[in-house]
Amino acid sequence: MQSLMADEYTVAVRAHYGVDYAIKRWQPTIDVLNKEIPQHYFNLLPVLDLQEISVIAGKGEFDFLLTNPSSYVEVKNLYGARALVTLNRKRGHTSQDRFGSVIFTHVSNKDILNIQDLEDKTLIAVSNKAFGGWRVALLEMLELGFDAQSDVKEIMFTKSKTHREVVSTVYSGGADAGVVRTGWLEQMEADGNLDMRYIRVLNNQYIFDFPFFLSTRLYPEWPFSVLKHVPDKDANLVSDTLLKIRKESVAAKSAVYIGWVKSRDYSSVQNLMIKLKNR
Repeated sequence: MQSLMADEYTVAVRAHYGVDYAIKRWQPTIDVLNKEIPQHYFNLLPVLDLQEISVIAGKGEFDFLLTNPSSYVEVKNLYGARALVTLNRKRGHTSQDRFGSVIFTHVSNKDILNIQDLEDKTLIAVSNKAFGGWRVALLEMLELGFDAQSDVKEIMFTKSKTHREVVSTVYSGGADAGVVRTGWLEQMEADGNLDMRYIRVLNNQYIFDFPFFLSTRLYPEWPFSVLKHVPDKDANLVSDTLLKIRKESVAAKSAVYIGWVKSRDYSSVQNLMIKLKNR
């Protein structure tokens, strides 16, 4: 919604690691908007639960939204959100505006060499609604002729709703295989929390300009979107400001991104959601 004062806007952001972390990560980007667009004031609204985003969108509680691709498409379908720009993340020494999922196991599981070998095995993912942490991999497996929801022994979801818990559970033998978004395995190894020699990636894909382990197709990164009630001139001010943010800025360093790019095409996400409807 537009706030009681006509020059105020609320930016909702998916706070998957908690409110405090979301504020630390994203408030500097909001500060840039406030500095560069002084005729408006932008408030940050961290939202903990993915499903809550669509609920509060329906109540008109925010004007702009930063969330994962499937959450954005849901708000787009229900309330007319429109992507303005796409996040260009810093991953290792690269910039990435696309991501996917990695399906992996521990190398000690010598009987798990491909997706079909997951039959009657245990599989852990971030959460049922996680995009890179589950939904992308679920569709990929379905299109390979493997229905994880009926073919595996058990699907487990993390209590913390984090990729780190997925990796630690598989690494310690608590599950036979796991699903995380791309870049996580490499990041945990760089941080000294994982030895990739003990990880086997299933259905590994090679894409020339994507330097991370990958088991699926790629999808566009998180969009910064606007609700339909916001005037175009204000939406354009926001997108123009975000596109000018540079990697050396406090905003980019705080949220670990290189910058923003013009909005990518989210039709692939829409197609995924159609295919996974009721799953």
